Amino acid sequence: MNLKQHLLDRNLKWNWEEIAKYCIKHPESIQDIVNFCMDEEVRIQQNAGAVLGKIVDYDTNVLKPYLNQIVEQLLQNPHDAVKRATMRVFQTAYLDEDYEGELFEFVINALKSPDEAIAIKAFGMTVARRICQKYPELAAELIPRIEILVEQKASAGIVNRGEKELKILRNLAH
Repeated sequence: MNLKQHLLDRNLKWNWEEIAKYCIKHPESIQDIVNFCMDEEVRIQQNAGAVLGKIVDYDTNVLKPYLNQIVEQLLQNPHDAVKRATMRVFQTAYLDEDYEGELFEFVINALKSPDEAIAIKAFGMTVARRICQKYPELAAELIPRIEILVEQKASAGIVNRGEKELKILRNLAH
């Protein structure tokens, strides 16, 4: 499969799923998808990010060798589609202590930013909560950020996700 051509041609869910299934069967191709998340062509970045999100739906472990690189890319401020996919991946993927601090800081900054996309914030809440489950003392930093967004009713998705995460976080904080 010519991954780059597929990523360039079609910006459709069924195409992302087809590529993700191919990557699961051919794990060596995952490195290409990760690299395409930083491609100079925006459309390729967007679609590669969407494929990462689909890959994790099928198999959370297959991305494990690439998670450090995915976090490094996140910190380079990629396209929103890549940020959203990265947050989606880390809602369920293995969290290594080597990059938990960077992920937590990214989420806190995303929650503070009025310019960050809703999906990045919503998925990020879950990522940060998962980190707080390992380090409950961090919940005190995350809870107020989520409370502000819930009170502002930034979006239905933020309110729904925020209320669910706050319930878990408040139990951790006590």
